[in-house]
Parts: sequence; structure tokens; C-alpha cells
Amino acid sequence: MSVLLDAPVSAGFTGGLLPRIASRLGGFETVLKERLRAAPVLHHDETPARVAGDDDDRLLYVYTARAGKLVWFGAAAGRGHAELDAFKILPGYRGTLVRDDYAAYAKYDRDLTAVQLCCAHLLRSLRGIGDLDADDSRVQRCWTQPAAQALTDAKAAVAKARADGATALDGDVLNALRARYDTAVAWGMATNAHRDWPSGRHPGYTLAKRLQTRAPQVWRFAVDFTVPFTNNPAEQPQRMVKLQMKIGGCWRSVRTAARYCLIRSYLGSARNHGVHPLDALRAALAGTPWMPPQTA
Repeated sequence: MSVLLDAPVSAGFTGGLLPRIASRLGGFETVLKERLRAAPVLHHDETPARVAGDDDDRLLYVYTARAGKLVWFGAAAGRGHAELDAFKILPGYRGTLVRDDYAAYAKYDRDLTAVQLCCAHLLRSLRGIGDLDADDSRVQRCWTQPAAQALTDAKAAVAKARADGATALDGDVLNALRARYDTAVAWGMATNAHRDWPSGRHPGYTLAKRLQTRAPQVWRFAVDFTVPFTNNPAEQPQRMVKLQMKIGGCWRSVRTAARYCLIRSYLGSARNHGVHPLDALRAALAGTPWMPPQTA
């Protein structure tokens, strides 16, 4: 800031700009949420962060919603239905939601066109179960590897079909991929149905059962090419949150974290639309913030 202004700038002055900017972005956030709720495909995710007050040190959660070039961040003390409802993005959303399998999201499924579970998370879960095998054993990998391979082969098939100008996979190709997946998952359930585990059901059975029950939500990307394989669009913006934690260590309150999230939403969405951050900040301070267009 000192270099930009060619004058000494105090930390207090810089810090004072944050509430000034945030106070001018209420209208922007309202429009941003309207655009996100209107998007045919919406990504949503959350990540823990840290807030340290005078007397305690605890977690907060930073939420991310993204559709195309529009990205929204929000902060809350908890991680559940109350917080998701309060953000007023998911309630009433009617499109396709790309997400992980966190249970709080299931509440909204009945109103959605479809759900796509993040396959990157599922592949990691499959690898984790496979890693339970001893070095000379393939009890788990005999099903986790074929299931994972069916998903990665489907991803490649979709990419090739899209490159060839197709809008859907050939029916025979899709059926063959699903048959491989279904067979592997059924084997995972059978091989772990009566396998002992200290805390109850064997995690291999739990994962296989989930993959079977949620199969339509796992395979949505293969029947609708507008839906991606992973939830990376919502997860990647959270790297800035982790960077903030690395540099600052924590926020002092949920309120200051929410202020940061609002400004990040504004600058990130504007930048994705070709607006320089300084121009976006100047417009906000002048009382005429950049607004998201009708098409994200």
C-alpha cells in the first residue's frame, strides 16, 4: 500500500479500510446469492479455520459456493443446518448441487434436480480402505481398485466424448462402466458384511454400502456433461483461506472472518470477470460496487 500511494501507510489505516469496504457490499452479496441460486450447477464446500478471542481458541468454518465465475465465501461458528439455512443459498435451490457427502447437505436433496458427489473424495476413501490390507493381502483392494478404476475410466470416457462433440456417453459404454462399478461395490459389501471391526461395522462395508446406495449421485457426471467429476471449483478458492491462516494464524472473531469472506467474495468474483482488484475496491469505496452479471 505504501508503494502504491507513495506515502507511509499505517496498519491501522489499512485495517480501517476493511469495515469501510465491507459496509458497502451488502447489495453486492444479495445479488451474488441470487445469481448463485439461479445457476443450473452449484458447487458447495466448507473448511475449518481458527478464531482466537481473548479467552478461548476455537474452530469456525468457512463456507464456499461457486457457479462459473461467481464465488461466495461465508463464515460461521458452527457446521450444520442452522448455518447453511442462514446463508440463504441452499434453501430453495433447484439445480444440481456438487458437494461432498457431509450429512447436513442431505436436507436439501429433495428440492434439487440432482446431486453429484465429489468423486475425488470417493477415490480417496477407496484408497483408504485399500490401505487396510496387509502387504501380502488383497482383501480390500480386490474391490476398491476395480471400483476406482471404473470411475476414472468413466471420467476419461466423458472427456473423450465431450471432445468429440457428444453430449452424452454411448449407452453401451455407460452400461459397461456401471456394471464394473456395481460388481466391485457388491463384492465390497459381501466381503465385509461379517468382518469384525472394533467400533461396529467394518469401514469397507460402510463405504461399499454408501457407494451402492448413492450410485446415482456418484454417476451424475456421466449422464449430464454439464456436471463435473469433482468439487474442485469450490475447494480451490479455499486455498486463500488456508493461506490467511498460515500468515495470520487466526481471526479474532467470527465477525471479522465474515468480513474477510465478504471482501474475498467481491474481489474473487470481480477478478474472474476481468475486473482489476484495485478498480473493484475503488468502485466499492465510491459506493458503486461491481455487480455480478445475469450470466455467471
